[in-house]
Amino acid sequence: MVWIPQIPDLVERLGAAELADALRDPATATVPVALDDPEAGRISGVGVLEAWLAVQDTWRAERKAEIEEVATTFGGGRAVGEWVVRLEGEDGGRVGLPVAAAVDLASALPVRIHHSRLPLLGRHVVRRPMVRPDPSAHAADVVGAYLDALGAGDTAAAVAAFAPDGSRRGPVSDLDLRTGTGELTELHDALFSMGGGIPLSLCSLTEDGTRSAFEYVLDRWGAAGLPPQPGLAVCARGGDGLIASARVYDDVEAPVEQGWRASGAGRDVSSDLPAPPHRQREQE
Repeated sequence: MVWIPQIPDLVERLGAAELADALRDPATATVPVALDDPEAGRISGVGVLEAWLAVQDTWRAERKAEIEEVATTFGGGRAVGEWVVRLEGEDGGRVGLPVAAAVDLASALPVRIHHSRLPLLGRHVVRRPMVRPDPSAHAADVVGAYLDALGAGDTAAAVAAFAPDGSRRGPVSDLDLRTGTGELTELHDALFSMGGGIPLSLCSLTEDGTRSAFEYVLDRWGAAGLPPQPGLAVCARGGDGLIASARVYDDVEAPVEQGWRASGAGRDVSSDLPAPPHRQREQE
């Protein structure tokens, strides 16, 4: 449940000024509004959106939230924004939650927000897909090769798609980072330890020549079937054409997750971030 106030700026840059104004101040809306959030689900209608944004404003203020922009990718009439939302944790320290949003004006659901709920709730939450897979969506060059390697469960091919100092950040926190050939090999060996690959069905693809941002649906992890769930990832190419960084935004509970985190391939920071308002009321 993390609204990024900069999202309307992306909408406006795509040429939809009226929708951008409606997202900034729903009370003045002259066009329909609709977005999808990991906690609230689909939000439509002026009154619902206005109430939700008011809760968000209070929540960010109470947690002393600071929003750090990571990257913005424009292409094909879409935009994908990436941020790290730095929140004050229970111990007073600052923890960064990765958040991404896909803005697609041609869709009936033009704003789709992606982030993990594990750090906020202490557990994953299955989320239904927001858009359908698009058979025509195919990532180019090294990013396509990486997705093929993911689907095949091929560690060597997956790591070969990265620059020697390339990195992959998971969805749990900005500290959930693996860098360099050795760490990436360890990570992908763990990811593929369920006896197969991780095939992603692409739903949208936004490319600007440097970054490829893609929404996907995941319903299988190795030999294990999963409820279909959405996600978003961004791969940024370096000067050598290889992947310099990959960043994942989803809330999928991997069948290998407990062993993966125990091995150091990721860091569970679910206890570091403050609970959202409804969870705080439960705890009180």
